[in-house]
Amino acid sequence: MNTHHRTTHINNFDFLRLLAASFVIFGHMYWLTGRVADEPFLQLTGHSDLADIGVDIFFTISGFLIAGSYLRTSSRAHFVIKRALRILPGLLVATLFTVFVVGALATTLPLTVYLSDELTATYLLNALLLTRYLLPGVFADNPYSHIVNGSLWTLPFEALMYSSIMILGMIKLLKKYAVVGVFLLLAIGHFLVIPSLETESHTLTKLFRLGLDFFSGSVLYLYKDKIIWSWRIALGLGLISLATLGHDAWFIIHALSIPYIALCFAQAKTPYLCNAGRYGDFSYGLYIFGFPIQQLLVMWLGAHTNMAVLIGLSFALTLGLAALSWHFVEAPAMRLKTRWAAPGLPVSAGTRKVS
Repeated sequence: MNTHHRTTHINNFDFLRLLAASFVIFGHMYWLTGRVADEPFLQLTGHSDLADIGVDIFFTISGFLIAGSYLRTSSRAHFVIKRALRILPGLLVATLFTVFVVGALATTLPLTVYLSDELTATYLLNALLLTRYLLPGVFADNPYSHIVNGSLWTLPFEALMYSSIMILGMIKLLKKYAVVGVFLLLAIGHFLVIPSLETESHTLTKLFRLGLDFFSGSVLYLYKDKIIWSWRIALGLGLISLATLGHDAWFIIHALSIPYIALCFAQAKTPYLCNAGRYGDFSYGLYIFGFPIQQLLVMWLGAHTNMAVLIGLSFALTLGLAALSWHFVEAPAMRLKTRWAAPGLPVSAGTRKVS
């Protein structure tokens, strides 16, 4: 969701990220208005909404691009700095905006009391990937009460995935067989171990789900030159997934098919769609600003406002913030990597060649 990869090649990655971010905004609107049972995709699957699909796509793309980024990066320090410059500056601005604009507008407390409250101070830890959801007196009466920015839960997991790639590289295991092994372990955990646990662990469930998405992308990157990338295969997998909607088998079929479908589409050169990023990559901004803007609209307009109006307004307002974030925060921060992350020794003699 927050990986930006610019090359001289033309592809659909920017458009797919925008689409995934749009899925998240669409799906969240049903949760935030208390109408989650009406979410169209959830009605079809019984357990996954369109926001879930958006997150799956984000992590799959991230796994594909981050594996490639590590193998191309000149040093581990450079890799860490690049990842930090991509995530943290935008997150810092989104956190400050949420506290001092959204929270200040939404709180039921006097402004001085709100600003001096301990919850306000601890919310700022979101800028360091220490997820906090509450601000004093904010969104207490919304249908999805108290949660200020529920989208932030994925960011620590994404940072963990980045770290796992670097660790595999450090021990010279960022290779085909090892990454396939990690993928298989995550698949076993996701489909067999987690469902068999007597007590449900939300953290473990999220870890295995997102890890499976991420490492499926990494596996497809490592095998990208041997894989047949065909829209016919992607279409066939999509039809199989659609045919099993509403059945227990869909969950497994979706998890195993969407990485190929997403990355096949992302690597294509579709006219017009491949120019989606000509003005910038707004997907990260859409993701991290969307939830609080949506909560604010629900508070102001009411949860029973026409769904199309709420989705349209939230997308338009968030896109504006995302564009500002990209041009004035994210893109300038990314340009710093060429100054601060001077090339050094190769990350690993064993990982320069994909094997």
